[in-house]
Amino acid sequence: MINRENTEDDNAIDREIVEIVLLEEYLSSGLNSFEEHDWDSAIDFFTKYLEIDSEAPLVYDKRGITYGNMYQYDEAIADFDQAIKLNPFFAGAYNNRGLSYYKKYQFDQAIADYDKAIRLSPDVAVFYANRGLAHMWKDDLLTAIADYDKAIALDESLEETHNNRGEAYIRLGEYQKAITDFKKELTLNPNDINAYASCISAMEFSRDYQRPKDDEQIDHKKGDL
Repeated sequence: MINRENTEDDNAIDREIVEIVLLEEYLSSGLNSFEEHDWDSAIDFFTKYLEIDSEAPLVYDKRGITYGNMYQYDEAIADFDQAIKLNPFFAGAYNNRGLSYYKKYQFDQAIADYDKAIRLSPDVAVFYANRGLAHMWKDDLLTAIADYDKAIALDESLEETHNNRGEAYIRLGEYQKAITDFKKELTLNPNDINAYASCISAMEFSRDYQRPKDDEQIDHKKGDL
């Protein structure tokens, strides 16, 4: 005589095993597609994952980032909302949602999300750098510089942060500080054409700036801009 209860239990275990295998396959394939910038495939795999496990904040976050890379910011925000709903302490999701609001020129919402990310993880440099950009767009330059200062204190090599602080200093007319920042950016990224151009502009704007010999190499770049 077949024990129906045992058969049902065995079937349930088999289904769980199949689901686990599928989840691993969908996640792995989604991450590989993401790395290859195959956004459509990544979305498809992450969606298949979430159809099986709808309580995975990291997967919602990753799909949200993917939507953002496709310039579909409303879809991205919806995924970050879900990630935060599932894990209210997910600092990265607040930061990523802030980036989507920033791309939609909704700077107050972006700043509010960066504030939350910073409260949860106060030692992450990029959160301050991102908030600084939003403050710059609001023309709140001193607050932006304070955020860039904090970001650089946490990670001096953070990409573009010296350049962005230099741009803020230019707008404040503090050309010497701007030049210092652009030079620092160029030591970190010698191929940053924007930093070269901005540095030259700051030098030309500064009436009192006396160019030492080590600035000659920057002048030589003018013809390449």
